[in-house]
Amino acid sequence: MNYYIKTTDEATLWTALESADLAYKQYDREDPLNTRTDNLDLDWVPSGAFEWVAKCQLDIIGTIQKPTGETAEINGFTVPVMVNIEGFHANVMANLTQEQKEMLPLIEAPATPVRVWA
Repeated sequence: MNYYIKTTDEATLWTALESADLAYKQYDREDPLNTRTDNLDLDWVPSGAFEWVAKCQLDIIGTIQKPTGETAEINGFTVPVMVNIEGFHANVMANLTQEQKEMLPLIEAPATPVRVWA
């Protein structure tokens, strides 16, 4: 199934994906803030990048722009003036449980999606 996510920013997206068990935070054992000596990731200081879990297909779109209807001249070219649409967007293709769906800020499928799965 296809799901559409909208958050306020990228950090919130990754936090939601992690809570739904669709992403995890990498931990840098070389980071001086990580003082534990065992191999448990649970209590390590999150210091690395997020990684998505291979249980799903993830398409991070980010900030979407739409034309205002106005144009501007840039370097001799007429280009449309764009404005940001509120939010940070991603698409997920997965078989989600009800619990996972409840952890994600899902939105209705857009009438005119910016990107679709091939």
